[in-house]
Amino acid sequence: MITIEALHNFPKIEKNCNLGTEIIKTIKNENFILHNNDVLCIASKLISKAAGLFVDLKSINPSQLALRLHQQIPRKDPRLIQIIIDQTEDKSGKKLQISKNFIGGWLPNGLFLTSAGVDKLDANTAMVLPRNCDEIAKKISKDIFDQLKVRVAIIITDSDGRIDKKGATQVAVGLYGISGLRKSRYEDKTNVETICDMLAASAGLLMGQKGKMLPIVKIHGIDYVFDKSATIRDAVN
Repeated sequence: MITIEALHNFPKIEKNCNLGTEIIKTIKNENFILHNNDVLCIASKLISKAAGLFVDLKSINPSQLALRLHQQIPRKDPRLIQIIIDQTEDKSGKKLQISKNFIGGWLPNGLFLTSAGVDKLDANTAMVLPRNCDEIAKKISKDIFDQLKVRVAIIITDSDGRIDKKGATQVAVGLYGISGLRKSRYEDKTNVETICDMLAASAGLLMGQKGKMLPIVKIHGIDYVFDKSATIRDAVN
Protein backbone atom coordinates (compact mmCIF):
# COMPACT_ATOMS: atom_id res chain seq x y z
CA MET A 1 0.00 0.00 0.00
CA ILE A 2 1.23 3.48 -0.88
CA THR A 3 0.45 6.18 1.67
CA ILE A 4 0.93 9.96 1.54
CA GLU A 5 1.35 11.96 4.74
CA ALA A 6 2.25 15.61 5.38
CA LEU A 7 4.65 16.84 8.05
CA HIS A 8 2.62 19.30 10.13
CA ASN A 9 3.70 22.34 12.16
CA PHE A 10 6.77 23.08 10.08
CA PRO A 11 8.07 26.55 11.03
CA LYS A 12 7.62 29.45 8.64
CA ILE A 13 10.92 30.13 6.85
CA GLU A 14 11.58 33.77 5.99
CA LYS A 15 15.39 33.90 5.82
CA ASN A 16 18.53 31.82 5.33
CA CYS A 17 18.69 28.73 7.50
CA ASN A 18 19.95 25.16 7.59
CA LEU A 19 16.89 23.47 6.12
CA GLY A 20 18.04 19.94 6.96
CA THR A 21 18.34 20.89 10.62
CA GLU A 22 14.85 22.45 10.66
CA ILE A 23 13.32 19.39 8.96
CA ILE A 24 14.97 16.98 11.43
CA LYS A 25 13.91 19.11 14.40
CA THR A 26 10.28 19.12 13.23
CA ILE A 27 10.33 15.39 12.50
CA LYS A 28 11.46 14.77 16.09
CA ASN A 29 8.99 17.23 17.61
CA GLU A 30 6.06 15.75 15.68
CA ASN A 31 7.11 12.10 16.18
CA PHE A 32 6.90 11.81 12.40
CA ILE A 33 7.85 8.24 11.49
CA LEU A 34 10.25 7.67 8.60
CA HIS A 35 11.22 4.30 7.14
CA ASN A 36 14.07 3.36 4.84
CA ASN A 37 13.13 4.10 1.20
CA ASP A 38 10.39 6.53 2.07
CA VAL A 39 10.33 9.50 -0.32
CA LEU A 40 10.21 13.03 1.08
CA CYS A 41 8.80 15.63 -1.30
CA ILE A 42 9.81 19.18 -0.40
CA ALA A 43 8.29 22.32 -1.91
CA SER A 44 10.83 24.38 -3.85
CA LYS A 45 9.61 27.60 -2.19
CA LEU A 46 10.92 26.21 1.10
CA ILE A 47 14.27 25.44 -0.52
CA SER A 48 14.51 28.92 -2.07
CA LYS A 49 13.58 30.69 1.17
CA ALA A 50 16.10 28.69 3.20
CA ALA A 51 18.76 29.59 0.61
CA GLY A 52 17.80 33.28 0.76
CA LEU A 53 17.00 33.49 -2.95
CA PHE A 54 14.89 36.64 -2.70
CA VAL A 55 15.06 39.35 -5.37
CA ASP A 56 14.20 42.97 -4.60
CA LEU A 57 12.07 44.08 -7.54
CA LYS A 58 13.02 47.70 -6.86
CA SER A 59 16.57 46.78 -7.89
CA ILE A 60 15.50 45.41 -11.30
CA ASN A 61 15.72 47.57 -14.40
CA PRO A 62 13.64 45.92 -17.18
CA SER A 63 15.28 45.58 -20.56
CA GLN A 64 13.59 46.62 -23.79
CA LEU A 65 12.74 42.94 -24.35
CA ALA A 66 11.06 42.69 -20.95
CA LEU A 67 9.06 45.84 -21.67
CA ARG A 68 7.94 44.48 -25.07
CA LEU A 69 6.90 41.16 -23.52
CA HIS A 70 4.96 43.06 -20.86
CA GLN A 71 2.82 44.49 -23.68
CA GLN A 72 1.93 40.90 -24.63
CA ILE A 73 1.34 39.81 -21.03
CA PRO A 74 0.16 42.93 -19.15
CA ARG A 75 -0.59 40.96 -15.97
CA LYS A 76 3.15 40.23 -15.56
CA ASP A 77 5.25 42.96 -13.95
CA PRO A 78 8.02 43.86 -16.46
CA ARG A 79 10.57 43.55 -13.65
CA LEU A 80 9.37 39.99 -13.04
CA ILE A 81 9.66 39.27 -16.76
CA GLN A 82 13.26 40.49 -16.60
CA ILE A 83 14.03 38.03 -13.81
CA ILE A 84 12.42 35.26 -15.86
CA ILE A 85 14.69 36.16 -18.80
CA ASP A 86 17.71 36.19 -16.47
CA GLN A 87 16.87 32.73 -15.13
CA THR A 88 17.03 31.27 -18.64
CA GLU A 89 20.50 32.83 -19.07
CA ASP A 90 19.56 33.89 -22.61
CA LYS A 91 19.11 37.66 -22.99
CA SER A 92 17.65 37.22 -26.48
CA GLY A 93 14.47 35.64 -25.11
CA LYS A 94 14.85 32.53 -27.28
CA LYS A 95 14.52 30.29 -24.21
CA LEU A 96 11.03 31.65 -23.49
CA GLN A 97 7.63 30.40 -24.64
CA ILE A 98 4.73 32.84 -24.66
CA SER A 99 1.08 32.16 -25.47
CA LYS A 100 -1.77 34.47 -24.51
CA ASN A 101 -1.33 34.97 -20.73
CA PHE A 102 1.25 32.19 -20.35
CA ILE A 103 5.00 32.62 -20.10
CA GLY A 104 7.40 29.75 -19.54
CA GLY A 105 11.14 29.34 -19.80
CA TRP A 106 13.84 26.73 -20.27
CA LEU A 107 16.38 26.71 -17.44
CA PRO A 108 20.06 25.93 -18.07
CA ASN A 109 19.57 22.37 -16.72
CA GLY A 110 16.97 21.67 -19.43
CA LEU A 111 13.82 21.98 -17.31
CA PHE A 112 10.90 23.94 -18.73
CA LEU A 113 8.83 25.72 -16.07
CA THR A 114 6.06 28.28 -15.89
CA SER A 115 7.72 31.68 -15.39
CA ALA A 116 11.05 29.80 -15.41
CA GLY A 117 10.39 28.94 -11.77
CA VAL A 118 10.13 32.59 -10.67
CA ASP A 119 7.53 33.49 -8.01
CA LYS A 120 6.30 36.90 -6.95
CA LEU A 121 5.95 36.98 -3.16
CA ASP A 122 4.65 40.52 -2.73
CA ALA A 123 4.65 43.90 -4.49
CA ASN A 124 8.42 44.31 -4.19
CA THR A 125 9.82 40.80 -3.78
CA ALA A 126 10.33 37.83 -6.08
CA MET A 127 11.95 34.46 -5.48
CA VAL A 128 13.94 32.20 -7.81
CA LEU A 129 14.84 28.53 -7.85
CA PRO A 130 18.27 27.33 -6.68
CA ARG A 131 20.63 26.28 -9.46
CA ASN A 132 21.59 23.08 -7.63
CA CYS A 133 18.38 21.42 -6.45
CA ASP A 134 19.91 17.94 -6.80
CA GLU A 135 22.79 18.85 -4.48
CA ILE A 136 20.39 20.35 -1.94
CA ALA A 137 18.25 17.20 -2.05
CA LYS A 138 21.38 15.10 -1.50
CA LYS A 139 22.47 17.16 1.51
CA ILE A 140 19.04 16.94 3.16
CA SER A 141 18.94 13.16 2.65
CA LYS A 142 22.42 12.78 4.14
CA ASP A 143 21.56 15.02 7.10
CA ILE A 144 18.52 12.87 7.84
CA PHE A 145 20.59 9.70 7.63
CA ASP A 146 23.31 11.11 9.89
CA GLN A 147 20.85 12.25 12.54
CA LEU A 148 18.00 9.73 12.29
CA LYS A 149 19.74 6.72 10.68
CA VAL A 150 16.99 6.43 8.06
CA ARG A 151 17.74 6.45 4.33
CA VAL A 152 15.15 8.46 2.39
CA ALA A 153 14.98 9.73 -1.16
CA ILE A 154 14.24 13.43 -1.69
CA ILE A 155 12.20 15.05 -4.46
CA ILE A 156 12.09 18.83 -4.66
CA THR A 157 8.81 19.91 -6.23
CA ASP A 158 7.52 23.07 -7.86
CA SER A 159 4.02 24.10 -8.88
CA ASP A 160 3.74 24.30 -12.65
CA GLY A 161 1.07 25.20 -15.18
CA ARG A 162 0.50 24.10 -18.76
CA ILE A 163 -0.55 26.04 -21.82
CA ASP A 164 -3.34 23.57 -22.61
CA LYS A 165 -4.85 23.28 -19.11
CA LYS A 166 -6.14 25.57 -16.41
CA GLY A 167 -4.66 25.56 -12.94
CA ALA A 168 -1.40 24.03 -11.76
CA THR A 169 0.13 20.71 -10.78
CA GLN A 170 3.40 19.72 -9.08
CA VAL A 171 6.55 18.61 -10.91
CA ALA A 172 10.02 17.56 -9.80
CA VAL A 173 12.85 20.09 -10.14
CA GLY A 174 15.49 18.20 -8.16
CA LEU A 175 15.99 14.79 -6.64
CA TYR A 176 18.32 12.41 -4.83
CA GLY A 177 18.12 8.70 -4.15
CA ILE A 178 15.40 7.83 -6.65
CA SER A 179 15.60 7.73 -10.42
CA GLY A 180 13.48 10.28 -12.22
CA LEU A 181 12.30 7.57 -14.61
CA ARG A 182 10.61 4.20 -14.11
CA LYS A 183 11.12 1.70 -16.91
CA SER A 184 9.25 -1.54 -17.49
CA ARG A 185 8.92 -4.07 -20.31
CA TYR A 186 5.77 -5.53 -21.75
CA GLU A 187 5.60 -7.68 -24.89
CA ASP A 188 9.10 -6.61 -26.01
CA LYS A 189 8.28 -2.95 -25.57
CA THR A 190 10.01 -0.68 -23.04
CA ASN A 191 7.66 1.69 -21.25
CA VAL A 192 9.05 4.82 -19.59
CA GLU A 193 7.23 6.86 -16.95
CA THR A 194 8.38 10.11 -15.36
CA ILE A 195 8.03 8.72 -11.85
CA CYS A 196 9.53 11.80 -10.19
CA ASP A 197 6.69 13.96 -11.56
CA MET A 198 4.08 11.34 -10.66
CA LEU A 199 5.31 11.38 -7.06
CA ALA A 200 5.54 15.19 -7.02
CA ALA A 201 1.93 15.45 -8.22
CA SER A 202 0.86 12.94 -5.57
CA ALA A 203 2.50 15.07 -2.88
CA GLY A 204 0.68 18.07 -4.31
CA LEU A 205 -2.62 16.52 -3.18
CA LEU A 206 -1.61 17.47 0.37
CA MET A 207 0.77 20.37 -0.26
CA GLY A 208 -1.78 22.39 -2.15
CA GLN A 209 -0.99 25.94 -3.20
CA LYS A 210 -0.05 29.03 -1.18
CA GLY A 211 -1.40 29.25 2.35
CA LYS A 212 -1.71 25.57 3.29
CA MET A 213 1.73 25.48 4.95
CA LEU A 214 2.34 21.79 4.24
CA PRO A 215 5.61 22.01 2.31
CA ILE A 216 6.94 18.55 3.22
CA VAL A 217 5.15 15.31 2.34
CA LYS A 218 6.19 11.69 2.89
CA ILE A 219 5.32 8.98 0.37
CA HIS A 220 5.60 5.49 1.87
CA GLY A 221 5.36 2.16 0.10
CA ILE A 222 6.66 3.05 -3.37
CA ASP A 223 8.85 0.27 -4.77
CA TYR A 224 12.18 1.55 -6.10
CA VAL A 225 15.93 0.94 -5.93
CA PHE A 226 17.82 3.63 -3.99
CA ASP A 227 20.12 5.34 -6.48
CA LYS A 228 22.79 7.70 -5.15
CA SER A 229 23.73 8.84 -8.67
CA ALA A 230 20.21 9.85 -9.79
CA THR A 231 19.70 13.49 -10.85
CA ILE A 232 16.83 15.43 -12.42
CA ARG A 233 18.82 15.58 -15.68
CA ASP A 234 18.09 11.86 -16.18
CA ALA A 235 14.43 12.81 -16.72
CA VAL A 236 15.05 15.81 -18.97
CA ASN A 237 15.13 15.67 -22.78
